Amino acid sequence: MSSNSHPKTDESGDTENLWESALQQVGSSKAVAAKTVLVLGDSNCGKTNVVSQLFQASLHPQTGNGQDSTTVSTAIGTNDPLSEIETLVTLSKHDLALSYSYMDVRDEDNEETIARLGIFQLASDRTTDRELLKYVLDARSFGDSAAVIVLDWSKPWRFVKSLLRWCNVLGEAIECVCKDTGGREAASNKGASGWTLGKATVDECRERLERFLQEYVEPAEPSGEALAGTQKLAAKAVDVLLPLAKGVLEENLGLPLVVVCTKADSMAVLERERAFKEEDFDYIQQILRAICLRFGAALIYTSTHNPTTFSTLYHYLSSAALTKYPFRLRASVVDRDVVFVPSGWDSVAQIKYLRDSFDVAAVQGAWEFDAQRYQT
Repeated sequence: MSSNSHPKTDESGDTENLWESALQQVGSSKAVAAKTVLVLGDSNCGKTNVVSQLFQASLHPQTGNGQDSTTVSTAIGTNDPLSEIETLVTLSKHDLALSYSYMDVRDEDNEETIARLGIFQLASDRTTDRELLKYVLDARSFGDSAAVIVLDWSKPWRFVKSLLRWCNVLGEAIECVCKDTGGREAASNKGASGWTLGKATVDECRERLERFLQEYVEPAEPSGEALAGTQKLAAKAVDVLLPLAKGVLEENLGLPLVVVCTKADSMAVLERERAFKEEDFDYIQQILRAICLRFGAALIYTSTHNPTTFSTLYHYLSSAALTKYPFRLRASVVDRDVVFVPSGWDSVAQIKYLRDSFDVAAVQGAWEFDAQRYQT
């Protein structure tokens, strides 16, 4: 009987090779980290296109991110075989209140999958739609999540109202996470504060985000010299984290937030048809950066006419989701249509550099007033 309990080996040893191969595959396989990206934005603002372009960028991880930038425009184009992905994204746009798709994050050699990003796209801020966010953000998934708010450069006069709307949606979703007991009903009744697993998770993520901003150092230049603010260098030198400056992370959501302004090529149309001037674009950028500074959020302009912008977004989201993902791109605020402000880089002084008369505190104060009025 015992002789039949083990697979017999024929003359060629095929059975032994089969077992050996199976064991090697199991032993060498690595668990792929699962992360969540929540995409929010008004109807027809370009959310679906952003998701589609992210998929295209994910097919070419070896381009962009401070690598061979000369090949980015040709590598990330519209000729990639993505019919299935585009069909999925298009159907989700028209048929689903909350759509889901995923993309693999691969190493820079495009040889191994190191993570999987689940992309959730909310159709609108209607009550029936926003209630679905409880299936995206909860006590267990919150720590592995990031959020993207998409704005439309063809209608810049809606920027602030759209940000108010979607930051409010995020705030309500995070309040629900704080109430999530994670199945520990008894624990939720301890004390007047009502401790929950969700609240503990959100508090931990808020501390992590604050520490990230305190420790931020800009990626190295090609010469290899990393730059950072004087305050951050001084803090790092004595291994002490200094408090964040006033106006920075005044509203801590606890999760990485990226504000994506799509259709940046619309600036030329605004300039031609609505008499926008360079100072107008600078002023709008300063307002967006002042609001992003308040949330510790990143800001990026994208355009389908400039595929490198989506490559930047892909690599930045990957680095936001994966702490060990190498990110090498530096901030860019000079060229009006390729703005990129990573979380942790900006400051009141940096914002005022475009136009010294700009009052960051006044903008943030007006935002706080409007946010309170929006919630009532």
